[in-house]
Amino acid sequence: MKVTVERVTTFNLRNLLGYDCSEELFAVHLDCLTSSTAIWLGRADGVEACAVGVIPLGIFSEKAYLWMIHTKICEQHPLRFIRWSRRVLNDAHALYPTLVGLCRVDNESGARWLRWLGAIFDGSTHADHFRFRIN
Repeated sequence: MKVTVERVTTFNLRNLLGYDCSEELFAVHLDCLTSSTAIWLGRADGVEACAVGVIPLGIFSEKAYLWMIHTKICEQHPLRFIRWSRRVLNDAHALYPTLVGLCRVDNESGARWLRWLGAIFDGSTHADHFRFRIN
């Protein structure tokens, strides 16, 4: 399997969320996509497998909200995708020295990925999500 990652301005969100995704969930993710100042798209053998983006907390902020959407492809081949995530994080840090975000309380693989990237969880929660920071 050949994994590639590139910085993009947009992508077909339905390819990652699925065509059976609710309109409400689609709208929330579309808002993240359109609010992002940088987006990276990961592909496996040309098939869209994941996307990572950053949304600045303010116009002149040095902090940004980090988000990620992934498909089953990433779960089936985690090491192949984890390798490129460090490069994406370096690119994101060049834009924003501090990255913040939320990780679902029940998302153990997502929390492991974030810790591997250097995330610090402060223990606080918001709507069944843990807050994290990556400096």
